[in-house]
Amino acid sequence: MLMHLKFCFESIPSKPTPAAMLRYYRQRKGLTTRQLAENVGIVPATLLMYEREKFPIPYQTAVAFADILEIDRNLLFDEFARFMDYPYSVKLQEVRKTYGLNQTDFAEKANICYSIYAKWEIAIRQPSRKMYEQLVTTYPEIKT
Repeated sequence: MLMHLKFCFESIPSKPTPAAMLRYYRQRKGLTTRQLAENVGIVPATLLMYEREKFPIPYQTAVAFADILEIDRNLLFDEFARFMDYPYSVKLQEVRKTYGLNQTDFAEKANICYSIYAKWEIAIRQPSRKMYEQLVTTYPEIKT
C-alpha cells in the first residue's frame, strides 16, 4: 500500500522581516496567537500588531518570543533590537571613540543630555527607540 502524506505549510517568507518570521515560526510551532501571547505576557491583539508590522517588536519581547519558539532571536530583531543586543553600551563607546570625542561632546552633538548618555554607556539605563533614531541621525555608524 502506497501512502502519500501532504504537509500544508508555508515556506519561509520571501521577505524575512521580523514580523513575517514571527508569524512563520509561531505557526510552525503550532501555536495560536493567544497561546504565544499568553506565554510572553502580552495580549493577543498586540501580537497580531507585531505580526502585521503595525508595531515594531520590542527587544525584550523578541527575546521572549525566540525562547518560546526555540529559534535564533536575530530572526526577530530589527535594527534597534540588534543595537540593543550588541550590547548597545559597547557600540556607543566604539562609535564615540572613532570620533575621538568625550561623552559630553558626543552627547551634545546628538542633542542628548550628557547625564542620560553617560548612563547608557555604563548600561545603567537603556536608550529608547526614539533616542536610538536620534543617535543614528547624528552617528550613522551606530546602525552597522
